[in-house]
Amino acid sequence: MRFFMSIPIFNVIAAVVLDFIFGDPVGLWHPVVGIGKLVYVLEGRLYQEEDPPALKKKKGILLAMMTTGTVALLVWSVLVFSYHLSVWMYRAASIYFLWMGLAGRTLKLEGMKVYTALSENKIQEARTRISYLVTRQTEKMTEEDVVKAAVETVSENTSDGILAPLFFGVLLGPCGMWIYKAVNTLDSMVGYKNKRYLQFGWFSAKADDVLNFIPARLTAYMLLLSAPFEGRSLRRSFKVYRTYRNCHESPNAGHSEAAVAGVLGISLGGEAVYFGQPLQKPQIGDPDKKPEPSDILITIRMMERSYILGTCFLLILTNLWR
Repeated sequence: MRFFMSIPIFNVIAAVVLDFIFGDPVGLWHPVVGIGKLVYVLEGRLYQEEDPPALKKKKGILLAMMTTGTVALLVWSVLVFSYHLSVWMYRAASIYFLWMGLAGRTLKLEGMKVYTALSENKIQEARTRISYLVTRQTEKMTEEDVVKAAVETVSENTSDGILAPLFFGVLLGPCGMWIYKAVNTLDSMVGYKNKRYLQFGWFSAKADDVLNFIPARLTAYMLLLSAPFEGRSLRRSFKVYRTYRNCHESPNAGHSEAAVAGVLGISLGGEAVYFGQPLQKPQIGDPDKKPEPSDILITIRMMERSYILGTCFLLILTNLWR
């Protein structure tokens, strides 16, 4: 069980620092790519269009079990092998897996690309940049639409890409982090409510909801603590958060979005197009002002503060718990 237990503070801090400085280094193989390929191969072998709904659901459960089991076994094997080589090799492997599970700098850089394009009045480039981050169609987005999409993406991924994997990494070590990352990748690939995945991706979507329950709420509170730093009322922001946190279709995504909307004083949601079909997303936040490009910058700053505050909180909490 050693490799599923909580890990030294140094390893966590080293991973966070590496993520802040380097993000996902170009040319270095990323485990998420491997998980994506594994899901693609397993889906191709398991999914059959003619299967009845009950069988599709069972196969979807098998897909999730095979994916998470394979990922956990591989990470565990690398850690065990490196541990038997030397303590330093084990520490390096542990830091590597923790580092690769965090996406703070990457999220910042991608958000900044959208902001830069908007600030230079390059709306088409901004639409292209945001298309790399969202599943909705972006070809006809207005500037306001792009800003809202960027703010929503950064706020949601503050949980999914940073604090949630950090939560499981601090609590259960690299294996725990990568079980979460496997489930999150499954959700992003097969967790859609369309004809193909409604049954087949049901278990992956539900598993992601369960695992993100605590991290999503932790993220919201960390984001709200940015209000005074941005000259906003913490009380007002928290009121907006409490009003709108359960308006999102997802039981978790609405928490970070409502927190950010409360601090920014804008309304998120509205009409979006997914796979050619228009969808009216619920309003989240009070529209005290129109969304503008600077809101992306503020959201990125909020994300970075939440990253630091969340890391400190989790390390202090788990070490007191011990």
